[in-house]
Amino acid sequence: MPHISALPGIRYDLGHVGSLSNVIAPPYDVIDAQLQQALYDKHPANVVRLILNREEPGDNEQENRYTRAARLLKQWRRDGVLFSESQPAVYVYHQTYTWEGVEYNRRGFMCRTRLEKFGEGTIYPHEETHGGAKADRLKLWKACRANLSQIFGIYPDAENEAQSLLEEVIAGQPALEATDHLGVVNQLWPVTDVATITALQAALRGRPVYSADGHHRYETALALRDELLPNGADDPEHPANFVLMMCVSMSDPGMVVLPTHRLFR
Repeated sequence: MPHISALPGIRYDLGHVGSLSNVIAPPYDVIDAQLQQALYDKHPANVVRLILNREEPGDNEQENRYTRAARLLKQWRRDGVLFSESQPAVYVYHQTYTWEGVEYNRRGFMCRTRLEKFGEGTIYPHEETHGGAKADRLKLWKACRANLSQIFGIYPDAENEAQSLLEEVIAGQPALEATDHLGVVNQLWPVTDVATITALQAALRGRPVYSADGHHRYETALALRDELLPNGADDPEHPANFVLMMCVSMSDPGMVVLPTHRLFR
């Protein structure tokens, strides 16, 4: 497993947005024009305005969807719509969903992960990437200087040792909760206990992690790091050396892997 650590995340203030269900969105690459408009209409601070701001008439180099996203991010932080966590945390994340009449609860955690080139360390890809998508994300990340959506990584852990450490800590604790447009219930718990985070790092040491989703975002993070830090080793703790990642055990009971069918002509 690559080096992981806690981070002071940026979260919505419920006093400003009410229900988190109003402001969440799926990954940018599954949002079509109809869903984009529905998310725009749902709340003026829906995160779609950051991850997939729409194009407007008259857009140019100085005013475009990337600069608008950066401006909104700055404005929301200034106005208190978003706030920074007071302590570094690992974020336990549950998703409860139904497939073929059976309810599943997929459990994982979000953390700061040190970047490595695919295959040169312990982080591995499973698909090829496309230049256009990476160029799009690079423009957004350069404008916002923030990880606006996490990489989805899976790792081998037959006994679910790592996740169990976190589940013990959050047992009985209230969760931040949001239901998305598909009816999936998303729950989040910040874990700041240093001993637990240290034990989590130890439990994951030596394990590989595979990118299940987010290859373009991961390679974008690498490109941004190399652009900002051409001599990255000179500042190993610079934020550009890390990316936000959600980690899920391959043996988690809530992990359902479905086939993808593609037709080649």
